[in-house]
Amino acid sequence: MASNSETGHSVNISNFKLLIDKCTAFGAPYNPSNMRLTIANMTTLWTTADTAHQTLTSAIQSAKNPINDRQILFEPTEKLVTRTLNYFKSTDASDQVKADAKGLADRFRGYGVKVDKLPDGTPDPADVSTSHQGFVQKADTFKQLVDLYGSDANYAPNEADLKVGELQILATAMKTANDNIGTIIAPVGTARITRDKALYADKTGIVDTAQDCKNYVKGVFGASAPETKTVTGIKFTRP
Repeated sequence: MASNSETGHSVNISNFKLLIDKCTAFGAPYNPSNMRLTIANMTTLWTTADTAHQTLTSAIQSAKNPINDRQILFEPTEKLVTRTLNYFKSTDASDQVKADAKGLADRFRGYGVKVDKLPDGTPDPADVSTSHQGFVQKADTFKQLVDLYGSDANYAPNEADLKVGELQILATAMKTANDNIGTIIAPVGTARITRDKALYADKTGIVDTAQDCKNYVKGVFGASAPETKTVTGIKFTRP
């Protein structure tokens, strides 16, 4: 996801700088009455977008390791939950408690949290906001299941990794991983909002400003003038 869309954003930002440079080269004839189209204001807009995009890129890169670590932590837990449930079924616990445990286990295993991948196969940090809630829900359900096991004396496995104490350690690690990712969401989300507003806001964003700039150049030099052709070929796209 990010490999395509993020590249498109950076191309828009780069092309807007090119458009500014072309208009600057026109000199005195480039004198728009629309203040949004002045060289100074377009440069400010470009700086805002470029800074926000660089901030977003840095935040995404900083997020890669903790996101990968959380993915590694969560991956084996569905099989572990299945093992704990099968063990619990073998005990003399009541049918109702077993049914409650199965309900939690089914909920845990049924979320199917989807995380988009980067070209190198690692989880996409840009997808953190949309996938994060699923991980939070899984961790919460796992904690409920562990608490249920801990409240029933029949849950007393000999297997070390199935013991309540070990499951509690894992539940804490899952919550900690989610809390750490939570601190990443804020800067990523804020930078993306700032960048996207600078690029795509109606009228005031780079894409609309670029089109207005091209129209102004057509008005000054004529639609078929060589000056006009130097700017009309600069492409801008929306996601």
